[in-house]
Amino acid sequence: MKRVLVVFNGYPMGEDAGDKIRVFNMLSSLQAIGLQVFFLAFYKKGFSHKKIERRKVSEGIKSLFVYTLPDRFGLNTIAAWWRAIVTWWYVKIFKIDYVQLETSLSASCAMFLGKQIPVITDFHADPVPELQMNKRSASCIKQAEKDIKYALRRSQKVIAVSHNLIRNLGDYHPFQSASYILPCCFNEQLFPTIDEQARTDLKKSLNLEDRIVLCYLGGTHSWQCIAETLDLFIRLKQLDSRYFLCIYTNGDLTPFAVALDKIKDSYLCQSLPYNKVSLYLSIVDSGFVLRRNSLVNINASPTKTAEYLASGAMVVATQYSGDAPQQIEESGCGFVLNDVQASDEELKALHEQIQRYVKDKPASSERARQYAFRKRVWNSNEQELERMYRDLHALS
Repeated sequence: MKRVLVVFNGYPMGEDAGDKIRVFNMLSSLQAIGLQVFFLAFYKKGFSHKKIERRKVSEGIKSLFVYTLPDRFGLNTIAAWWRAIVTWWYVKIFKIDYVQLETSLSASCAMFLGKQIPVITDFHADPVPELQMNKRSASCIKQAEKDIKYALRRSQKVIAVSHNLIRNLGDYHPFQSASYILPCCFNEQLFPTIDEQARTDLKKSLNLEDRIVLCYLGGTHSWQCIAETLDLFIRLKQLDSRYFLCIYTNGDLTPFAVALDKIKDSYLCQSLPYNKVSLYLSIVDSGFVLRRNSLVNINASPTKTAEYLASGAMVVATQYSGDAPQQIEESGCGFVLNDVQASDEELKALHEQIQRYVKDKPASSERARQYAFRKRVWNSNEQELERMYRDLHALS
């Protein structure tokens, strides 16, 4: 049985971040396809969570959680060397056959490995545009670019969350490595078959039985375009008074008070526990995933797109909303705007599309759910992962 070491620099101790969920899915899948899996996680804080985090790793996977210095205060070179030495030691001691790096932040961990060790890099994102957007230092951005270039040069195989990300990574360094798309997926266990009685009861309790329910699910950061979503909803409501907006967020809506005042009888705002998301999305007819033109958005694979579809709702996105336009095209359940500010023609076409979707809701909803459960669950990624390792001759 071939041995693979999964390396994750930047492990978020005590947090269930998206990167972490993806890595745990990856570990389970590598084990399921017939590889002996080892896990090396570098963390910068949260030592007290170490025992709990170890227990989260699937049985049969040997894991090691190692503290690393932060990549700042002039310590970045020392920290990178430390991680590379630990990785080299782990590979040597356990006779590892393959190394899979999770995110480009882990790239330098491979610097001391011999060329006979094949390396795979799983790009969750391109960190450079995000660092630029957050106005990080020039040295930090330069290091991120360096990590990406090294990972692309060193990797025999490249994994990414979207086709857009693969295309844009080529701008850093032309690479000949075969690439594989493993998009972000929703948690299918939280989206069981829709309970029609529970759905009906919820709509009744919220007085939404005769309304067309639109939805915004997410935070209130400016890049999530909640202001533009509210503006689009206000314009749609002028075309049909039945439109109602459910805002599911833990964020602060104070900055949007003026816009919300315009629709004060046609919206609700609620913070949802994770296990209630599927129920509250089941009453939704259409969900918004609006994004502006930026590489952070274009490269992404928003989980909420698949969650809307898994709930039986159509999706309204822009052409910059990551792989949402691809999901809309493949499922036939949604509408893609050119930008966050819809033209009058687009507004009319969107309104008509929502009306058609709602009129044929049972069939439309089933089509959306079938697509999500066929294309956006981790099992479909596992099949692609198995194909990649077969290409590497890691599997018989």
